[in-house]
Amino acid sequence: MGIFRRLFKIGEAKANKMVNELEKPELMLEQAIRDKEEQISDVKKSVMAVIASEKETKGMLDQEKAEQKNWEQKAEAALQSGKEDLAVKALTRAHEHEQKISILEDSWKNQHENAEVLKKEIEKMENDLAEFKRNKDFLIAQSKTADVKKQIYEARAKIKNDKSADDLMARMKAKAERTTYEAEAAEEMAEAVTGDKLKKEFAEIDEAKVKEAVDKKLAALKSKMAK
Repeated sequence: MGIFRRLFKIGEAKANKMVNELEKPELMLEQAIRDKEEQISDVKKSVMAVIASEKETKGMLDQEKAEQKNWEQKAEAALQSGKEDLAVKALTRAHEHEQKISILEDSWKNQHENAEVLKKEIEKMENDLAEFKRNKDFLIAQSKTADVKKQIYEARAKIKNDKSADDLMARMKAKAERTTYEAEAAEEMAEAVTGDKLKKEFAEIDEAKVKEAVDKKLAALKSKMAK
């Protein structure tokens, strides 16, 4: 895994951690996407600099090859003119360019290979980012679902563990029933002690006598009216 790919993975791991910690993962995901886009942009600039150096080296290499060929042609022309000493000088110059070619060619190959690797890594980063964007809504939904489940489990735990409200209601109900029973007992005791119960019994007898007298008068009135 290349350096840029590792950086991308580190950034992705941090983003995932922050998503788990925040209440609004959609905002964090949007920020993570912007950060990755900026990261890729910076990497592209670095790769462009590498590619520019590679092209510059290639241009120097092509120039040296042209110079070598040119001096070799001059040596050949000198020999044809019978100027062997001049041909030797031309071949010496051609050899100098040949040595430079050897050095530049190794350098160019190395730069070219590195540039190709970096371009592939950028392509992979962009593909990963595109996939991340496609899955953004799914990740948000997952996070929200997990939060809802967490809230449900927490609520259930509170219901199971916190019985204080139920206990209070039970105590209040028991107290109310006890108070009612105590009031009824007090009423009975008051009647027994004060004699109110006895008066009530005589009052009931009096009421019965009054009703009997009224009934007799009513019957007499009906008999009179019938005549």
